[in-house]
Amino acid sequence: MSPIQRARLSFRMLRRDLRAGELNVLLLALLIAIAAVTSVGFFTDRVERGLASRANELLGADLVISSDHPMAPEYTSKAAALGLQMAFTTTFPSMVLHGDATQLASIKAVSGPYPLRGRLSLGARPAISQVQGAPRPGEVWADDRLLGRLGIQPGAQLEVGDTRLRLASRIDREPDAAADVFNIMPRVILNADDLARTGLIQNGSRVRYRLLLAGPEPAIDAYRRFAEPLMARGERLETVQDARPEVRNALERAHRFLGLAALASVALACVAIGLATRRYVERHLDPVAMMRCLGASQSEIFQLFLWQFAVLALGAGLAGVALGYVAQQVLVSSLASLVDSELPASHWLPGVQGWLLGSLLLFGFAVPPLLRLRLVSTLRVLRREIDADIGSRTMYLAGGSVLAALLMWQAGEARLAAYVLGGFALGIVLAAGVGWVLMLGLRRFNRRSGITWRFGIANLYRRKGLSILQIVALSLGLMALLTLTLVRADLLRSWQQSVPPDAPNRFVINIQPQQQAGLAAFFTRHELKAPEAFPMIRGRWVALNGQDVKLERYLDERARNLAEREFNLSWAEHMQHDNRIVAGQFWAAGDTHPQFSVEEGLAKTLGIKLGDRLTFDIAGVRYEATVTSLRKVNWDSFNVNFFVVATGSMLKAQPTSYVSSFYLPEARQDLVNELVRAYPNLTVVDVGAVLAEVRGIIDKVVGAVEFVFLFTVAAGLVVLHAALASTQDERRLDNAVLRTLGASRRQLLQTALAEFAVIGALAGGVAVIGSAGLGWAVSVKLLSLPYQPDWRLPLFGIVGGALAVVLAGLPSLLRLTRTPPLRVLNQTG
Repeated sequence: MSPIQRARLSFRMLRRDLRAGELNVLLLALLIAIAAVTSVGFFTDRVERGLASRANELLGADLVISSDHPMAPEYTSKAAALGLQMAFTTTFPSMVLHGDATQLASIKAVSGPYPLRGRLSLGARPAISQVQGAPRPGEVWADDRLLGRLGIQPGAQLEVGDTRLRLASRIDREPDAAADVFNIMPRVILNADDLARTGLIQNGSRVRYRLLLAGPEPAIDAYRRFAEPLMARGERLETVQDARPEVRNALERAHRFLGLAALASVALACVAIGLATRRYVERHLDPVAMMRCLGASQSEIFQLFLWQFAVLALGAGLAGVALGYVAQQVLVSSLASLVDSELPASHWLPGVQGWLLGSLLLFGFAVPPLLRLRLVSTLRVLRREIDADIGSRTMYLAGGSVLAALLMWQAGEARLAAYVLGGFALGIVLAAGVGWVLMLGLRRFNRRSGITWRFGIANLYRRKGLSILQIVALSLGLMALLTLTLVRADLLRSWQQSVPPDAPNRFVINIQPQQQAGLAAFFTRHELKAPEAFPMIRGRWVALNGQDVKLERYLDERARNLAEREFNLSWAEHMQHDNRIVAGQFWAAGDTHPQFSVEEGLAKTLGIKLGDRLTFDIAGVRYEATVTSLRKVNWDSFNVNFFVVATGSMLKAQPTSYVSSFYLPEARQDLVNELVRAYPNLTVVDVGAVLAEVRGIIDKVVGAVEFVFLFTVAAGLVVLHAALASTQDERRLDNAVLRTLGASRRQLLQTALAEFAVIGALAGGVAVIGSAGLGWAVSVKLLSLPYQPDWRLPLFGIVGGALAVVLAGLPSLLRLTRTPPLRVLNQTG
């Protein structure tokens, strides 16, 4: 047979199988896998290319030095010597007032031709002006969020600290804040010449200083080589390659999470592909044996089927890519607003990658069963009990290796991929083990049940391996669904209930020592309990046990960030009431021996142990003391708390600002306005408003993840259908024999439905255990919240699983019971 003749025959066989519905499940599983991965790939590519194309604008310069303290003059003098353009920004949070209304805002003082790259857009559309520079002295610019919350328009007067400034224009787009995911506060831009008059920067204020530089690439490279050795703690270089690293890290994590959610769909689809191909091969053993009798060789037979699956890969790949392209528009509408810029059009590369991935999955999980067809014996024409089992189970290692490689690629790091693979394997083993134990328990029940249930459960034992596989596959899909609905709601409810009704909802920072008495009198005068103020001193951790702190020793990103940041230190004579000692002993009042008390979570993250000596640099002076206690802090109380607390004898002499928190009833919001008017330097943080903004961002990400998990649920249903279809031929013959022996259609239908209900309930029970365990781990281990399981979880899992399997299998059962037994017996010979 020539290659052309072989290809034609292969296409004719493919058309026949498609018309007969032999490949429907396989095509659907492949379509879901490709669409899930491609939708995430399209979205990720668009965001990354959008950020890359505007990297200079996101940075506002070619190079930026960012610092949490005023920079040394060497930085500016070198930039001037190299002929670089310079601009300066000083950013910090503070309160802005208009009349009786107040709003916490992010204040940015700018000087020079800001921004150096890109343009600042001012005004209301369509009349937008592109500017480069700072507002005039005495004027400010503000974004729509501030205008909307204060109910003002350009021309209004704003009180910023100790000065009144005119709102000259609204900010339509700010280049270097466009991709700031955490920029949840309204923005106000003022001229750096007005900064001193506001009196807002006090001791202990949180300020971020940035030096923006732009110029020819050789000069920028020369400046980078000059500045890198001079970088001190709290200082970092930002370039167009790593512009806004916190933004890129956040987006990369979101992309990775979405990718792993898509791969959950892929993993389930692999099971469906393997099951569907197994049934396809079983149904083609007899035709292949006949072809062998007519002279077809093993190689020719394998090539015939390989051509068919190649065409399937092409067709399903194109359809899956098209579906993924449509689905990514949902992700864009959900998450593109986090990146405040218009995303570029989709690129063709993610579509090609999705198609290649689908082809790898198809051939990785379908070729092993197809290899069985090569060894079908010609004797099978006469003796059907002769099988071609060549140990194909071991060949599925190829498909498993493909899936493992894809997980490694999508996760982006070996450790995370190992956790995912290990967790996936553990989940399968646990699901199989629990399913097996539950089946053994049903065996005893089966002895006391009616004939319908007895026959249905007996069918499960006759196909134990496939029954376990059905339980594992369905339980994974149900587990994802339960986790995304009931368990997620339980976690949110636990979090809300962990916060007391009268928990502080306002934080006050930048309280100066001389203002404490007046502040207490202010609250007493308004018939509110005066909140306790705690001293707060900024200090940098520089040494552990006499050795300099080296950031490279910390592999975890959060640990590096904590080690690099400036700490808010405090001193106290008594431990706060919502703290609890977990190791060591807190000092007694009046103890003059230098000591530190460290929060246990921080100690674990940074590797600090009881008895270690910590050294902090505070305003150029080093303070060293021994860690004598570790504290567990109840952060959910919303009281003021600190990671590190020292004895009063150590830090009392240092210049100190104070911080406090209090509960303000909704009916008394005007008190904040009066407080800020009396003390303009204070910053009052409305925790409720901030949390609402953060929840809004999280909800967008969760919504996108839930959308991607719809592919997981769909893949789980396809697996269910594939598992049920894999036993359809055997069940068809069983029904024919039972009908011949006198069984009625109703009895056969009831028996099959009982079998389906049991396997669905077993899978639902496994899903309940898995989702409850996952919810407990997330709640207790990650969020430190008490886990309160939902009583509806077993009901939805077990009953819902049984109903899902029954409804999925009912159409095929009705067709089987209507098939005349004689036709089935004649076809099976």
